[in-house]
Amino acid sequence: MQRGFTLIEVLIAMAIVAIIGVASAQVVSSVIASDEASRKADKRITLLQRTYQTIQRDMLQMTSRSVRVNGGKPRKQFIFAGENVLESDDDGIVFTRKGWRNPAQMFPRSNLQGVGYRVVDGKLERLHYLYPDQGAGTEPQITTLIEDVVAFKIEYFDAKKWQKQWQKPTLPQGIALNITTQAFGEVRWQFLVPSAPSTSKSEGDKP
Repeated sequence: MQRGFTLIEVLIAMAIVAIIGVASAQVVSSVIASDEASRKADKRITLLQRTYQTIQRDMLQMTSRSVRVNGGKPRKQFIFAGENVLESDDDGIVFTRKGWRNPAQMFPRSNLQGVGYRVVDGKLERLHYLYPDQGAGTEPQITTLIEDVVAFKIEYFDAKKWQKQWQKPTLPQGIALNITTQAFGEVRWQFLVPSAPSTSKSEGDKP
């Protein structure tokens, strides 16, 4: 004679099924959350790599040309940098780079470009100007590279040691950027700066 399930057995079976269902849902939720976190981490790493490549291109094209900011007189230094430069919340830097392509002179500009980096509201920004000599009130093009920046410090190498300021009328042999972000902590990037002759007016300047 067959015996059916008792109420207690049915309740126990339902409880087991419910527990398995909850556990499965938690596993799925955990996998989804982990996948989302992984995608966000990958995106942050990609942005960091792109930022490095952008800065590296600028550093490798740095040229010996006096910097002029906001319509002021040309400075003796080829690099204008320090705390609050470009209204940065931390260090900022301005210099001139060459190699800005202008095929067949299609655009009314030279192959030189005024470039700057700063941090504003936790964002590392790249600024560039159409001309190396920035007139008063000239507005730069601003590109946000990475966010959640906690600190941005710049150092310079003079063949002997790293130093926090650069006042010499020459280019340093190297520049180091110390960038601290919430996601990665402190990252130090060191760039070689190519030697370039000092000239009062470089090829490609706007007449």
